[in-house]
Amino acid sequence: MIFGLVTALGWGFADLFAALSGRRIGSWATVVLANASAAAVISVVLFAVQPSFEGMDSVLVWLVPNSLLVVLAYLSLYRALELGPLAILSPLLASYALIPILLSVALLAESLTPLQVVGIAVTMIGAMLTSADLRAVRAGTARVPEGLTWGVAAALLFGVATFTIGWAAQEVSAIPVLWVARTTAFGVFLVGALALKLLRGRTFAGSVPVSAFALPLALGAVDVLGTLSYSYGAEVGLVSVVSAVSATYPVIPVFGGIRLLGERPAPSQYGGVALVVTGLVLLGVG
Repeated sequence: MIFGLVTALGWGFADLFAALSGRRIGSWATVVLANASAAAVISVVLFAVQPSFEGMDSVLVWLVPNSLLVVLAYLSLYRALELGPLAILSPLLASYALIPILLSVALLAESLTPLQVVGIAVTMIGAMLTSADLRAVRAGTARVPEGLTWGVAAALLFGVATFTIGWAAQEVSAIPVLWVARTTAFGVFLVGALALKLLRGRTFAGSVPVSAFALPLALGAVDVLGTLSYSYGAEVGLVSVVSAVSATYPVIPVFGGIRLLGERPAPSQYGGVALVVTGLVLLGVG
Protein backbone atom coordinates (compact mmCIF):
# COMPACT_ATOMS: atom_id res chain seq x y z
CA MET A 1 0.00 0.00 0.00
CA ILE A 2 2.92 2.37 0.69
CA PHE A 3 4.15 2.05 -2.89
CA GLY A 4 0.62 2.66 -4.09
CA LEU A 5 0.41 5.89 -2.08
CA VAL A 6 3.77 7.10 -3.43
CA THR A 7 2.48 6.31 -6.91
CA ALA A 8 -0.66 8.32 -6.18
CA LEU A 9 1.43 11.36 -5.21
CA GLY A 10 3.56 11.12 -8.35
CA TRP A 11 0.63 10.62 -10.72
CA GLY A 12 -1.50 13.21 -8.94
CA PHE A 13 1.05 15.98 -9.43
CA ALA A 14 1.73 14.68 -12.95
CA ASP A 15 -1.93 15.18 -13.91
CA LEU A 16 -1.96 18.66 -12.41
CA PHE A 17 1.28 19.65 -14.18
CA ALA A 18 -0.03 18.15 -17.44
CA ALA A 19 -3.21 20.22 -17.31
CA LEU A 20 -1.30 23.43 -16.59
CA SER A 21 1.36 22.74 -19.23
CA GLY A 22 -1.16 21.63 -21.86
CA ARG A 23 -3.07 24.87 -21.51
CA ARG A 24 0.16 26.82 -21.89
CA ILE A 25 2.11 25.06 -24.67
CA GLY A 26 -0.32 22.42 -25.98
CA SER A 27 -0.61 18.69 -25.43
CA TRP A 28 1.89 17.65 -28.14
CA ALA A 29 4.81 19.73 -26.84
CA THR A 30 3.93 18.66 -23.30
CA VAL A 31 3.91 14.95 -24.07
CA VAL A 32 7.22 15.03 -25.97
CA LEU A 33 9.05 17.03 -23.29
CA ALA A 34 7.55 15.00 -20.45
CA ASN A 35 8.57 11.70 -22.02
CA ALA A 36 12.08 13.02 -22.70
CA SER A 37 12.36 13.92 -19.03
CA ALA A 38 10.94 10.54 -17.93
CA ALA A 39 13.40 8.63 -20.16
CA ALA A 40 16.30 10.67 -18.77
CA VAL A 41 15.29 10.15 -15.13
CA ILE A 42 14.81 6.39 -15.42
CA SER A 43 18.13 6.13 -17.31
CA VAL A 44 19.91 7.87 -14.41
CA VAL A 45 18.23 5.50 -11.94
CA LEU A 46 19.25 2.52 -14.08
CA PHE A 47 22.88 3.70 -14.21
CA ALA A 48 22.96 4.31 -10.45
CA VAL A 49 21.39 0.99 -9.40
CA GLN A 50 22.67 -1.22 -12.25
CA PRO A 51 20.02 -3.92 -11.84
CA SER A 52 20.11 -7.30 -13.52
CA PHE A 53 18.32 -7.73 -16.86
CA GLU A 54 17.98 -11.48 -16.30
CA GLY A 55 14.68 -12.76 -17.66
CA MET A 56 14.09 -9.69 -19.81
CA ASP A 57 13.92 -11.77 -23.00
CA SER A 58 10.80 -13.51 -21.67
CA VAL A 59 8.82 -10.25 -21.33
CA LEU A 60 10.34 -8.15 -24.11
CA VAL A 61 7.93 -9.53 -26.68
CA TRP A 62 5.11 -7.93 -24.64
CA LEU A 63 6.89 -4.79 -23.45
CA VAL A 64 7.73 -3.38 -26.89
CA PRO A 65 4.17 -3.44 -28.29
CA ASN A 66 2.95 -2.30 -24.88
CA SER A 67 5.06 0.84 -25.36
CA LEU A 68 2.83 1.72 -28.30
CA LEU A 69 -0.16 1.52 -25.95
CA VAL A 70 1.74 3.81 -23.56
CA VAL A 71 2.30 6.32 -26.37
CA LEU A 72 -1.39 6.34 -27.33
CA ALA A 73 -2.37 6.52 -23.66
CA TYR A 74 -0.21 9.59 -23.00
CA LEU A 75 -1.41 11.32 -26.16
CA SER A 76 -5.01 10.74 -25.08
CA LEU A 77 -4.31 11.71 -21.46
CA TYR A 78 -2.61 15.02 -22.16
CA ARG A 79 -5.18 15.94 -24.80
CA ALA A 80 -7.98 15.23 -22.31
CA LEU A 81 -6.31 17.30 -19.58
CA GLU A 82 -5.66 20.14 -22.03
CA LEU A 83 -9.31 20.33 -23.10
CA GLY A 84 -11.45 19.24 -20.19
CA PRO A 85 -12.19 20.13 -16.57
CA LEU A 86 -9.44 18.64 -14.44
CA ALA A 87 -11.68 18.12 -11.40
CA ILE A 88 -13.96 15.85 -13.45
CA LEU A 89 -11.59 14.10 -15.85
CA SER A 90 -8.94 13.08 -13.33
CA PRO A 91 -11.23 10.87 -11.20
CA LEU A 92 -12.65 9.38 -14.39
CA LEU A 93 -9.12 8.63 -15.60
CA ALA A 94 -8.36 6.95 -12.28
CA SER A 95 -10.96 4.31 -13.05
CA TYR A 96 -8.20 2.79 -15.23
CA ALA A 97 -7.38 0.75 -12.09
CA LEU A 98 -10.39 -1.48 -12.68
CA ILE A 99 -8.70 -3.00 -15.73
CA PRO A 100 -5.41 -4.18 -14.14
CA ILE A 101 -7.36 -5.37 -11.10
CA LEU A 102 -9.69 -7.52 -13.21
CA LEU A 103 -6.83 -8.71 -15.44
CA SER A 104 -4.82 -9.64 -12.33
CA VAL A 105 -7.72 -11.79 -11.14
CA ALA A 106 -8.22 -13.38 -14.55
CA LEU A 107 -4.59 -13.92 -15.58
CA LEU A 108 -2.43 -13.85 -12.43
CA ALA A 109 -4.73 -15.84 -10.12
CA GLU A 110 -5.05 -12.92 -7.69
CA SER A 111 -8.39 -12.78 -5.87
CA LEU A 112 -10.91 -10.09 -4.91
CA THR A 113 -12.52 -9.83 -1.49
CA PRO A 114 -16.23 -8.93 -1.14
CA LEU A 115 -15.16 -5.42 -0.08
CA GLN A 116 -13.17 -5.01 -3.29
CA VAL A 117 -16.19 -6.09 -5.34
CA VAL A 118 -18.20 -3.37 -3.59
CA GLY A 119 -15.36 -0.94 -4.34
CA ILE A 120 -15.55 -1.76 -8.06
CA ALA A 121 -19.30 -1.10 -8.10
CA VAL A 122 -18.94 2.19 -6.21
CA THR A 123 -16.14 3.31 -8.53
CA MET A 124 -18.20 2.61 -11.64
CA ILE A 125 -21.20 4.54 -10.29
CA GLY A 126 -18.94 7.43 -9.34
CA ALA A 127 -17.30 7.47 -12.77
CA MET A 128 -20.71 7.76 -14.42
CA LEU A 129 -21.73 10.63 -12.12
CA THR A 130 -18.56 12.61 -12.80
CA SER A 131 -19.24 12.61 -16.54
CA ALA A 132 -22.57 14.43 -16.45
CA ASP A 133 -24.23 17.38 -14.69
CA LEU A 134 -27.56 15.98 -13.43
CA ARG A 135 -29.04 19.47 -13.26
CA ALA A 136 -28.38 19.89 -16.98
CA VAL A 137 -29.76 16.40 -17.67
CA ARG A 138 -33.05 17.29 -15.95
CA ALA A 139 -33.19 20.62 -17.78
CA GLY A 140 -32.48 18.97 -21.13
CA THR A 141 -29.30 21.00 -21.65
CA ALA A 142 -26.76 18.30 -20.83
CA ARG A 143 -23.61 18.06 -22.93
CA VAL A 144 -20.59 15.80 -22.84
CA PRO A 145 -17.72 17.40 -20.88
CA GLU A 146 -14.97 18.52 -23.22
CA GLY A 147 -12.16 15.99 -23.38
CA LEU A 148 -14.32 13.13 -22.04
CA THR A 149 -13.78 10.87 -25.07
CA TRP A 150 -10.01 11.35 -24.82
CA GLY A 151 -10.23 10.63 -21.08
CA VAL A 152 -12.09 7.35 -21.55
CA ALA A 153 -9.59 6.27 -24.22
CA ALA A 154 -6.69 7.12 -21.90
CA ALA A 155 -8.20 5.15 -19.01
CA LEU A 156 -8.67 2.04 -21.17
CA LEU A 157 -5.18 2.24 -22.67
CA PHE A 158 -3.47 2.91 -19.34
CA GLY A 159 -5.40 0.04 -17.75
CA VAL A 160 -3.88 -2.50 -20.15
CA ALA A 161 -0.45 -0.82 -20.23
CA THR A 162 -0.02 -0.64 -16.44
CA PHE A 163 -1.10 -4.25 -16.02
CA THR A 164 1.54 -5.34 -18.54
CA ILE A 165 4.24 -3.30 -16.78
CA GLY A 166 3.20 -4.66 -13.38
CA TRP A 167 3.27 -8.25 -14.63
CA ALA A 168 6.66 -7.74 -16.32
CA ALA A 169 8.07 -6.23 -13.10
CA GLN A 170 7.06 -9.40 -11.26
CA GLU A 171 8.82 -11.52 -13.89
CA VAL A 172 12.04 -9.45 -14.07
CA SER A 173 12.34 -6.37 -11.82
CA ALA A 174 10.91 -2.86 -11.75
CA ILE A 175 13.78 -0.67 -12.95
CA PRO A 176 14.84 -2.49 -16.16
CA VAL A 177 11.19 -3.04 -17.14
CA LEU A 178 10.34 0.63 -16.70
CA TRP A 179 13.53 1.68 -18.49
CA VAL A 180 12.61 -0.40 -21.55
CA ALA A 181 9.02 0.85 -21.47
CA ARG A 182 9.81 4.55 -21.16
CA THR A 183 12.82 4.75 -23.48
CA THR A 184 10.91 2.84 -26.17
CA ALA A 185 7.94 5.19 -25.76
CA PHE A 186 10.22 8.22 -25.97
CA GLY A 187 11.77 6.79 -29.13
CA VAL A 188 8.31 6.73 -30.72
CA PHE A 189 7.65 10.32 -29.66
CA LEU A 190 11.06 11.39 -30.98
CA VAL A 191 10.32 9.85 -34.37
CA GLY A 192 6.96 11.64 -34.35
CA ALA A 193 8.60 14.96 -33.51
CA LEU A 194 11.14 14.54 -36.32
CA ALA A 195 8.39 13.60 -38.77
CA LEU A 196 6.46 16.72 -37.76
CA LYS A 197 9.58 18.77 -38.38
CA LEU A 198 10.04 17.29 -41.87
CA LEU A 199 6.39 17.47 -42.88
CA ARG A 200 5.46 20.84 -41.43
CA GLY A 201 8.82 22.55 -41.25
CA ARG A 202 8.59 23.32 -37.55
CA THR A 203 9.76 21.76 -34.29
CA PHE A 204 7.41 19.94 -31.94
CA ALA A 205 7.37 22.94 -29.63
CA GLY A 206 6.88 25.58 -32.31
CA SER A 207 7.53 28.97 -30.74
CA VAL A 208 7.32 27.76 -27.13
CA PRO A 209 9.57 29.88 -24.89
CA VAL A 210 12.35 28.07 -23.05
CA SER A 211 10.87 29.17 -19.70
CA ALA A 212 7.78 27.05 -20.45
CA PHE A 213 9.85 23.85 -20.58
CA ALA A 214 10.23 23.60 -16.80
CA LEU A 215 6.69 22.39 -16.13
CA PRO A 216 6.59 19.45 -18.61
CA LEU A 217 10.11 18.41 -17.58
CA ALA A 218 9.00 18.34 -13.93
CA LEU A 219 5.90 16.47 -15.06
CA GLY A 220 8.00 13.74 -16.67
CA ALA A 221 10.13 13.37 -13.55
CA VAL A 222 7.25 12.98 -11.06
CA ASP A 223 5.36 10.75 -13.49
CA VAL A 224 8.22 8.27 -13.95
CA LEU A 225 8.98 8.24 -10.22
CA GLY A 226 5.32 7.44 -9.55
CA THR A 227 5.40 4.70 -12.17
CA LEU A 228 8.64 3.32 -10.69
CA SER A 229 6.92 3.09 -7.32
CA TYR A 230 3.99 1.32 -9.01
CA SER A 231 6.31 -1.15 -10.74
CA TYR A 232 8.26 -1.91 -7.56
CA GLY A 233 5.04 -2.31 -5.58
CA ALA A 234 3.80 -4.79 -8.19
CA GLU A 235 7.15 -6.60 -8.07
CA VAL A 236 7.09 -7.16 -4.30
CA GLY A 237 3.32 -7.31 -3.78
CA LEU A 238 0.08 -7.70 -5.74
CA VAL A 239 -0.68 -5.85 -8.97
CA SER A 240 -4.33 -5.54 -7.95
CA VAL A 241 -3.56 -3.89 -4.59
CA VAL A 242 -0.97 -1.37 -5.80
CA SER A 243 -3.29 -0.49 -8.74
CA ALA A 244 -6.21 0.16 -6.41
CA VAL A 245 -4.28 2.31 -3.91
CA SER A 246 -2.49 4.27 -6.63
CA ALA A 247 -5.84 5.25 -8.13
CA THR A 248 -6.58 7.58 -5.22
CA TYR A 249 -4.34 10.13 -6.99
CA PRO A 250 -7.26 12.30 -8.29
CA VAL A 251 -7.43 14.08 -4.92
CA ILE A 252 -4.46 16.26 -5.97
CA PRO A 253 -5.62 17.33 -9.46
CA VAL A 254 -9.23 17.75 -8.32
CA PHE A 255 -8.26 20.32 -5.71
CA GLY A 256 -5.73 21.81 -8.12
CA GLY A 257 -8.39 22.26 -10.77
CA ILE A 258 -10.73 23.97 -8.32
CA ARG A 259 -8.11 26.19 -6.70
CA LEU A 260 -5.83 27.02 -9.65
CA LEU A 261 -8.12 26.80 -12.67
CA GLY A 262 -11.35 28.05 -11.12
CA GLU A 263 -13.32 24.93 -12.05
CA ARG A 264 -16.81 24.58 -10.55
CA PRO A 265 -18.21 21.05 -10.93
CA ALA A 266 -21.92 20.46 -10.31
CA PRO A 267 -22.95 18.99 -6.91
CA SER A 268 -23.66 15.61 -8.54
CA GLN A 269 -20.18 15.64 -10.06
CA TYR A 270 -18.65 16.38 -6.66
CA GLY A 271 -20.58 13.33 -5.45
CA GLY A 272 -19.19 11.29 -8.33
CA VAL A 273 -15.63 12.34 -7.47
CA ALA A 274 -16.22 11.31 -3.85
CA LEU A 275 -17.63 7.94 -4.92
CA VAL A 276 -14.71 7.22 -7.26
CA VAL A 277 -12.17 7.95 -4.54
CA THR A 278 -14.22 5.99 -1.96
CA GLY A 279 -14.52 3.02 -4.28
CA LEU A 280 -10.81 3.00 -5.01
CA VAL A 281 -9.99 3.22 -1.30
CA LEU A 282 -12.30 0.23 -0.68
CA LEU A 283 -10.39 -1.65 -3.36
CA GLY A 284 -7.11 -0.92 -1.62
CA VAL A 285 -8.33 -1.68 1.90
CA GLY A 286 -10.14 -4.80 0.77
